[in-house]
Amino acid sequence: MVANWPGVTVEKHEGSLEHRGYRIKLVDLPGVYGLSALTLEERISRSYILGGEADVIIALVDTTIPERTLYLPIQILEAYKNVVIAYTKYDMAHEMGIHINFDTLEKRLGVPVVPVSAATGYGIEYLLDKVIEVAEKGGRRDYLRIDYGELEPFIESVERELKKCEGLREYPSRWLAIRLLEGDEELAEMLSSKCGSEVYRAFEEARDEARKVVGKDVSMFASAKRFSFIMSLTREAVVRARTPERKARSIFYHPAIGTALSLTLLLSIFMLVFIVNTGFPLNVVLSLLGQENLAAVVEEYSLSGMLGKGLGWLMDIARSSIANPLLASFVADGVIGGVASILTFLPLIFVVMFVLSVVEDAGLLPRMAVGVSALTTKIGLSGNALFPITVSLGCNVPGIMGARASLTAGERIRQILTLPLIPCQARLVVLLALATALKTLGGWVMVFTGYVAAFSAFIVLNYALYRLSRKREPIPEMLLEIPAYHKPLGKVVWWMTWNNVKHFLEKAGTIIFVSSVAVWAMSSFTPALTYTDNPSNSIAAEVSRLLIPAVYPFHVAGENAWMVVFGLLMGFVAKEVFVTSILTITGTPSMAEAVSVMGLTDAQLIAIGVFTTLYVPCLATLSTIYSETRSVKLTALAVLLLMGTAYLVSALLYYFLTLLV
Repeated sequence: MVANWPGVTVEKHEGSLEHRGYRIKLVDLPGVYGLSALTLEERISRSYILGGEADVIIALVDTTIPERTLYLPIQILEAYKNVVIAYTKYDMAHEMGIHINFDTLEKRLGVPVVPVSAATGYGIEYLLDKVIEVAEKGGRRDYLRIDYGELEPFIESVERELKKCEGLREYPSRWLAIRLLEGDEELAEMLSSKCGSEVYRAFEEARDEARKVVGKDVSMFASAKRFSFIMSLTREAVVRARTPERKARSIFYHPAIGTALSLTLLLSIFMLVFIVNTGFPLNVVLSLLGQENLAAVVEEYSLSGMLGKGLGWLMDIARSSIANPLLASFVADGVIGGVASILTFLPLIFVVMFVLSVVEDAGLLPRMAVGVSALTTKIGLSGNALFPITVSLGCNVPGIMGARASLTAGERIRQILTLPLIPCQARLVVLLALATALKTLGGWVMVFTGYVAAFSAFIVLNYALYRLSRKREPIPEMLLEIPAYHKPLGKVVWWMTWNNVKHFLEKAGTIIFVSSVAVWAMSSFTPALTYTDNPSNSIAAEVSRLLIPAVYPFHVAGENAWMVVFGLLMGFVAKEVFVTSILTITGTPSMAEAVSVMGLTDAQLIAIGVFTTLYVPCLATLSTIYSETRSVKLTALAVLLLMGTAYLVSALLYYFLTLLV
């Protein structure tokens, strides 16, 4: 079962199984590297562990990098007794020459330690046996105790003060004292509100004195002690052949080469996704080489091409087999068209999520994130933001869904609000169509201006939101687990891909379908509620005439000004519909002729092209924003931000161009 954790948008995965006559319910906590509560995921995991909701905690350690991944289980053992530690990827570690004495680890840690492999199923049965054993008999008698050296007197001092407080008895006193000294703001606020000023002042005195004694940040000092404990464990229990990391594995960390390599890989992934989904840009390259027939085949037999032909065939059958024109239009354009609005995005989302899953499971994604973090941190984002940005060039929907990888809740919201500014393939279609209608300027000016305006707006708005946020979070350091390279596992890639695709179909898909049918109704009925096959007589056209002032900033006026508004309204369904709507209502076969009918200048045309690129996102994107945030306010804020940005940028651009053209 997939749901959200209460009050937040982080997904909660649950499952259950039968073992030895027991019904075991499994809850997959958000992936975290510690219990510091710096991120939303860490707060959720810590609250669940310390809240006592689980009978047993299974803490995972990557056997291929045990020194780095034992940190979280150690922190859990300091705060929780019923723990089973599972060493994953045991088969891979064995192939790499890593050998671990699990009996030694069990004796030192006082809890069961089980090697497992999800790929082969090795150790899973034994792991479940140990889970049942700990649930019935209990785990450690007391909490794991690490020697914190110079910090110990201050830990004891704070512990003595905590014994005077009844309000925080649910937390282990030693663990709580350590976390308070490390500077945990959430726990410090709880201490202040539940334990009174006297206890809080005593804690502050101990904390300040501890900072003087350790001579550095207390949190760093405590972390160093934990890692020292971990290293003593691994020296005793782990034997491995020392093989220096190949240059190919460390090159991602180079400040210049790593950035260039990461961007190149992302561009390659981006191109692969587009070629499979739409044939672009391979079809353009083939056309330039004089292979027009082959280019047409590539485009026609791409995923989107074949899907479009199939849906078009169904719509033609509906129109020809249903005698009643209203019913035929409803079935073909409303129902099938609504389904088409969903399915049109499905191949792209599937391919994007599949490639993302392969890259992530192979161990490349964290390295690429590190490689570009130097660039993204300049605008208030971590390196994790690069993939959603790149994916959004294809479609904003999977890009916004990819924002789940953000390191903080604030960064995720900023990405969701600003990623719709990234021009997707549909907006590229609009820009290319409008480019053919320019009279005095080259077509490249339209496309170049649209992309420069979009990326500039994305950078400026993202940075502004970061600087203006009430509770400005520091840009998280890229403290990522860097897994070993390995061959992606088919079933793992499928799980990750299908979960994301299913999320889109269940949540955003429903909203898209209902809204598409509503738009069909507005463009198929007159204000008198009679059916019409002429869009210029529809409710949508009448609404467009009322909204003509919306295009006054570009000095678009006159009897045909409503046509531009109509195109923008229809572009809300899908950006490429802007082009077909304009051609339909002007009754012309080309955009150049349509622009002539509407009487637009080059300056107006470029301003409208930029406005179309930046204004309110399409229906699918808006639906995804809501499904990801579950907030009407944030969805409305996204619309207001994008509309405001679109008007500001395009109006300024128009007045600038009038001076040049």
